[in-house]
Amino acid sequence: MKKDILLLVFLFFSLVKAHAQEPAITGNWYSKDGSRQYLIRKTEKNWVAILVRSNREADTTGKLILSQLQKKKNRYRGTIYSVMDDQYTTVTIRPVRGNEDILVLKLKRMLLLDVTIKWYRYPRTAGF
Repeated sequence: MKKDILLLVFLFFSLVKAHAQEPAITGNWYSKDGSRQYLIRKTEKNWVAILVRSNREADTTGKLILSQLQKKKNRYRGTIYSVMDDQYTTVTIRPVRGNEDILVLKLKRMLLLDVTIKWYRYPRTAGF
């Protein structure tokens, strides 16, 4: 009986620790300048993000921005849509170490010139 209780306690804490180590990218995020809000959600096979709100005229609400995101260790790799260029490109996403409220998105551009942007977890006190 004592062994069963110890085993259950051990399993419980193992699950809690494993869950705490996995960064949750799902949820609402906003751009650095606060002009866009995104929703990242998990589908059956991967993660996707749609544009929820935007202050920019060229943006279309509901547009699929991130697609085919696959997790590998603590990074996600997939495709991002660039509204400014009207193109899709490869993106790698990772949370900032020690702060899961910030995502770093690294977009592949040309040969040597990658672009890095940050998204911040919503809710935001100013802006929208």
